Amino acid sequence: MEAPKMEVQLRSVIQHPDQQAETHTMQATGELIEKKGQAYLLFEERTEGVPSVRTTVKLHADDAFIMRKGGVQMRLPFRQDDVRFGTYGNGPAVMDLAVHTNQLEWVPGRFTVAYDLHSDESLLGKYHLTITYSEVTQ
Repeated sequence: MEAPKMEVQLRSVIQHPDQQAETHTMQATGELIEKKGQAYLLFEERTEGVPSVRTTVKLHADDAFIMRKGGVQMRLPFRQDDVRFGTYGNGPAVMDLAVHTNQLEWVPGRFTVAYDLHSDESLLGKYHLTITYSEVTQ
């Protein structure tokens, strides 16, 4: 059985230390798959002039992650009120990150996570990400 095609809307608010918050939005088409009872949302980020990035989101309210491969390599694990360790890479350089999850919610059709990213114990920024998705209707 083919995975259902999904319309994906991504909205992120990023607050770097001592800077104004930035809001970014993106739309994509992806698919929702299930492996061993676990839901995953897969989509491709395309930005003009930048290599595309394949994104996988493990959709769960207690233990989730976002993994990106392509022009950017990233793995960010999330667990409510916990610190987990992830990585971010752009080209040959890879940076270890501490991910402190402040909010983690998932209901079918909407995934929300708010988290702080730290590197070498320095705050890189505060992030709030909302991904909404719905099945593409013919």
